[in-house]
Amino acid sequence: MYDIDSLRQEIDKIDAELLPLFLKRMNCSLGIAEYKRQNNLPVLDKQREEKILNDKMSKVSEELRIPVRDFFAGIMKISRNEQTKALADTQYALSLLDNFENATDVKKPLVAYQGIPGSNSETALMQFFGESSEKTNVMTFAEVLDAVNDNKADFGVIPLENSSTGSISATLDLLEKRSLYIVGETEVNIDHCLVGLPAAELRDIKKVYSHEQGYMQCKAFFAKHPKMQFEPYHNTALAAKMIAGNGDPSVAAISDRRAAELYGLKILAEGISSIDVNKTRFIVIAKKGQLAPEFDKVSILFTLPDRSGILNEVLSVFAQSGVNLLKIESRPSRDGSFHYMFFVDFEGNLQDEKIKNVISQLLNMTASLKILGNYKSC
Repeated sequence: MYDIDSLRQEIDKIDAELLPLFLKRMNCSLGIAEYKRQNNLPVLDKQREEKILNDKMSKVSEELRIPVRDFFAGIMKISRNEQTKALADTQYALSLLDNFENATDVKKPLVAYQGIPGSNSETALMQFFGESSEKTNVMTFAEVLDAVNDNKADFGVIPLENSSTGSISATLDLLEKRSLYIVGETEVNIDHCLVGLPAAELRDIKKVYSHEQGYMQCKAFFAKHPKMQFEPYHNTALAAKMIAGNGDPSVAAISDRRAAELYGLKILAEGISSIDVNKTRFIVIAKKGQLAPEFDKVSILFTLPDRSGILNEVLSVFAQSGVNLLKIESRPSRDGSFHYMFFVDFEGNLQDEKIKNVISQLLNMTASLKILGNYKSC
């Protein structure tokens, strides 16, 4: 019969013998990290690790092979994580901030937005910069970023995600391609209405114009009105302006109250969003990133090397550092492969040592990394 107390004492003795051996192994591992630094070698040598694990498994009975593999794979992962930390080069990480500057107030900034007066983008602009701010409007999100990049505007405002339909793909793709930075954010309450000419009646509407995002956010309403045909348009405010000038009472648009008032339209149905709380998060774009002590949110973009478990290892950096992840989203890399890029928001300030260390570790683990911005959360 087993004596559990005796067996536990024996395990304690074995653990006492293992601990100094483990510490000795970790010291050797850190020495290897320094060698890899000097010779510009990657942390992971997958072929060598597999060879070692297979060798360990070959020396035990079949029923113990998997536990032995898990045991040594775990030790190797711990060593790899410590090597990554040792190789983290804060100065290299800081070089990513070369295009950042201390935040200063720009007097009478000129701000670009997509759409026309009455659009949600204009509302976001006025919410962030004030109603008297100078504005310039363009037709596409890309043109907003072009205006900032070409110094035709100090800032740009574009939508990033909606509370009901999720992220806006076109914006994510632009952020990945352009060398511009997020310097602020604001949330706009979206109050979708169905609007038409003063003589229009709800029962007579045959065609509805809207940006596809607006339509997607109101699908429950249109499911109840199947005779209404959706027609995509540049944005909701432009749709409202267009139907105001076409004279056809059988067409309508999705817009908010402000656009309806601006263009003399009648509200045929109000509150038509599929959810009660419908918000869109807009981001403010600038040519240079900004740094300030009060900034508490960081956005990054990264791609990963092709190996098993790497995403889990990257996410563990945040957990082990006590950094709160706010959002993670994957997107196809658009290079013809099945690889992905990841957009991540997390709490922190790029001037804090803890966040510098996180960025440094990520640089040694990811295939590519881009800091999209550090700013004050809304």
